[in-house]
Amino acid sequence: MRTQWDIVIIGAGPAGMSAALQATRHGLSVLVLDRQAEPGGQIFRSAGSASADKRKQIGADYARGEALVREFRQSPATFLGGANVWHLAPGRAYVSHQGTSHVMQARQILIATGAMERPVPLPGWTLPGVLGAGAADVLLKSASMLPEGPVVLCGNGPLILQTVVHLKHFGIPIAGVALTGSPASLFKAALRMPGALLRPQYLLHGMGMGLRTFFGAPCHPAANDISIRRDGETLTVDFTSFGKRKSLQGTAVLLHEGVVPETRITRLARCRHAWNPRQRYWHAETDVWGKTNVCGIRVAGDSAGVRGADAAIASGEAVALDICREIGALTLETRDRLAKAALFRLYRCDAMQPFMETFFAPSPSALLPADDAVVCRCEELTAGELRRTIEAGCYSPDGLKSQARPGMGTCQGRMCSAAVAEMIAHAHGLPIETLPPYHAQPPLFPLPLEELASMSIPPEGL
Repeated sequence: MRTQWDIVIIGAGPAGMSAALQATRHGLSVLVLDRQAEPGGQIFRSAGSASADKRKQIGADYARGEALVREFRQSPATFLGGANVWHLAPGRAYVSHQGTSHVMQARQILIATGAMERPVPLPGWTLPGVLGAGAADVLLKSASMLPEGPVVLCGNGPLILQTVVHLKHFGIPIAGVALTGSPASLFKAALRMPGALLRPQYLLHGMGMGLRTFFGAPCHPAANDISIRRDGETLTVDFTSFGKRKSLQGTAVLLHEGVVPETRITRLARCRHAWNPRQRYWHAETDVWGKTNVCGIRVAGDSAGVRGADAAIASGEAVALDICREIGALTLETRDRLAKAALFRLYRCDAMQPFMETFFAPSPSALLPADDAVVCRCEELTAGELRRTIEAGCYSPDGLKSQARPGMGTCQGRMCSAAVAEMIAHAHGLPIETLPPYHAQPPLFPLPLEELASMSIPPEGL
């Protein structure tokens, strides 16, 4: 297997694919790594292999991904699916593929791992039949599967609206939608409407999904204090809306509270991160060309802040063009000329973000789990158990990890990190931006000792 490349790209979503296309156009050797067997990422998952009818049914945004996947597959870039990057350093990516670990060397490494659905622990979220709206979206795209219904949806964010539209389109009954966003967010977002008008088509599409949600399913705004219980085949969602206790029943419950950047690998690479106060998440800190504080490691797409597929594609193009300039394949003037269109698309997306982030701002109460909610699924630790340790004198996520073991399981804190920080900040009155997530350690994924022992490590330098 070839181990030396001009660029190694981690993630074959919109940002990773568009970056690979730009880099190969200018003669660079590119390796793209992804955990999935097919390119596309979460947004365009299986778009390259889905039928034309299926792409049309899911929607125009998904259908557009097929052209990008097709162009990527036809490009000179090398794609390695089923690859887990478990460690990262400037110029080196440590990859497990089919039971063997390799060290990939590169002049530049680009992280394009995208975003993940925000885990929000609540009582009953581990019950059978309860899953994330994002997970349901993945099942629809990859396996043409949807819950039979009736379905109860809980949460906040554009994906809630999209999921309702998909369920209605495929004839799945919806018992109701418990919307956790604050009604005040609507008025706050209105003040940021001028920026949103720079993307009128996107805005109208979102408004259309919102109208179809409110008129197509029973909606309950300002929902809080949500819990789920199971009785036989029936799942009951109890919640409070405008001071009244309500219940919805169905055979499946879909949860969603927005998406957040996937930062485990950027933290592993020791990249500097910044706090987004509106959406309450950490993201890799970069400039417009994807440069981080770590020389030779760049970030493109949602890992540097969630802005959607269009922005991810533009970001990948711009970052790849600057890598070409740095390596010597392009002059500064040529880079600026070629990147002009991508930078303008990024400008429009950035102008809309304050509106989107304010309108779909997560409710602080939704992010604080009840005492009986399981927070760390790996170690089966409830919020009540963790709060006792926090109140006894724990002031940091890593401190809680060492004392009570959240984040010590297989996912290494992927599911509990945000909730742990929220609980510590609330208990001690600390600004949450002063509480960074767990310290990431290699290997990022479980590996057999035999695989580590048999790995061949090349000498320093290309």
